[in-house]
Amino acid sequence: MVGSRIVCCGVCGKELFYLGDGYKMAMKIVCVDCGDKKLVKRKTKTKTIRTAASNFARTKKGIRKDVHPTYSFRSATEANMARIFQYLKVKWKYEERAFTFDGYKSKPHLYIMDFELLGKKKLPDGLKTGWIEVKGYMDAPSRNKLRRYKKCYPDEAANTLIIIYTKYRKKDIEFCNKLGYEHIFYDVLTKKYKPLIPTWE
Repeated sequence: MVGSRIVCCGVCGKELFYLGDGYKMAMKIVCVDCGDKKLVKRKTKTKTIRTAASNFARTKKGIRKDVHPTYSFRSATEANMARIFQYLKVKWKYEERAFTFDGYKSKPHLYIMDFELLGKKKLPDGLKTGWIEVKGYMDAPSRNKLRRYKKCYPDEAANTLIIIYTKYRKKDIEFCNKLGYEHIFYDVLTKKYKPLIPTWE
């Protein structure tokens, strides 16, 4: 072949002929077989580390104007619980009491309770006045807080109700039973109150 030269495929190394006048130095020469192959992305194994921050990655934080003009709820679950309290016409406060743990070198040193229900009104569905803690995901730090809260504030702990997200979380139920915390299930409340509250999330 007049004017032809031999080079190797830039992918498989196969020897190729090309015309010298038509070759540019910036070009990568690839044979027909390699050029017709589809690019396949390599699957890389990634390790996901669950952290306290990632537990709330799917929550909807923010103010709900239908509930309160200034309270910024940490999740839709908390906002819906506030809607239930409003529907039942019971007075409530949100994150206005902080329980401190003195004498501990390690964290946690503070526990901010989610809700406080006021008054002596008898409530349905296992709800009661006193302290309400909503646990969408009860991780190890949450359990540690509840242990210290029980130890440092036994009277308040006896008047605390834990809202467990679903009745299928056996570990959360066992933990509450072991420490003597009263508890009810958010999914049970959802079935009843979701059709009754138009702004339910």
